[in-house]
Amino acid sequence: MTGFLARLAAMACLLILVTACTGSEKVLDLESGQDQDQAAASAQFPSIPSEATPPGAVTAPSSTTAVPEIARVHFAPIVGAPVDKVEALSKRLVAAGSAQGVRLVSQDAAGNAAGYTHEIKGYFSAFSENGSTTVIHVWDVITPSGQRVHRIQGQETVPGVTPDPWASVTPATMEAIADKVIAAYAAWLKSGA
Repeated sequence: MTGFLARLAAMACLLILVTACTGSEKVLDLESGQDQDQAAASAQFPSIPSEATPPGAVTAPSSTTAVPEIARVHFAPIVGAPVDKVEALSKRLVAAGSAQGVRLVSQDAAGNAAGYTHEIKGYFSAFSENGSTTVIHVWDVITPSGQRVHRIQGQETVPGVTPDPWASVTPATMEAIADKVIAAYAAWLKSGA
């Protein structure tokens, strides 16, 4: 019964986070307060070089075969995950994106509608139950005009239970999430949906 209640509480938290991403921020008063602004600022992804590579240009991943660019993406600050976990995630998103032809662009490029294909907003929740910790993640794919056009969601389970569920989550877990998100996004783009 305790496991069920923990899962129910985690899902309620995730529902609140997802509600926040669909335009209800003001209703839930999620935009107010300096602490929230500072937390969002600290969850920013690392600076992304703003070299002027034109859209559609071929980018070179670490391998010898060039992968054509299929999209330019701006990732909004992550909600719900600690900053140290976001660091591993963001580094892997850049590498995984490059391998799939998805170029991550800076917030400056995102301010220019011609500078990116989609903005992706990520929401996280973690909870422990039955000797393991589960990380739930939801990603909204948003057009430059602000319309949500796709949602990617998933979960990763890792062994271990700690008072703070995030303490059980390793950088490798966050990297696996990044790989799956980029792969799902690229597959969605290639499907023409």
